[in-house]
Amino acid sequence: MKIRMHSRLERSRVNGPGSRAVIWLQGCSLNCPGCWNPLSHSFEGGMKVEIASVVEWVADLHAKGLIDGLTISVGEPMEQAGALLAMLQALRLPVPDISIGVFSGYTETELARGDFLARDAHLPSRQADLWHAIRQHLDFAVLGRFNRHRPSHQPLVSSQNQALLLLTDRHSSSDFSPLSVEFTIDSQGTTQITGFPILQ
Repeated sequence: MKIRMHSRLERSRVNGPGSRAVIWLQGCSLNCPGCWNPLSHSFEGGMKVEIASVVEWVADLHAKGLIDGLTISVGEPMEQAGALLAMLQALRLPVPDISIGVFSGYTETELARGDFLARDAHLPSRQADLWHAIRQHLDFAVLGRFNRHRPSHQPLVSSQNQALLLLTDRHSSSDFSPLSVEFTIDSQGTTQITGFPILQ
């Protein structure tokens, strides 16, 4: 099984507690004005990646002590809910203790009632079950549309209408650092910018 990915980063300290791998998925129909990553919106972009290879990559980073967790970010993860669930289930086998967080533009209410566009789910009436199953694998989630007119200074929350939910007792609010931006340059000179610029 494959998942459509926009990009990934081996280590980040601004996308959740500790040192984390980050995966940005590809495809988002929400198109929030002012989105930090509009290139992730097209469902034709990015690359299809075998879930097994993603799991192997994360498990290897964790085994080497390079990361404490994994953050899955936008594009919109819930629009690949079936593949996302398969990836989380597969990941829990080699690294059951890894911290996992997700960003979604859908609200908790929308997810709980199955009111989201899961392009890879064949039974729309069971989408609420998909979210419930995904939620069981998450330690935290940041939910809600980005609204550039309501800037926030709260950790991981870029607009005031969004919510950071702690879904297990693994993390407390004090584990989350203030909003910041991170620049990474790899050995080939590729530069990645991630994080949360504070908007005025």
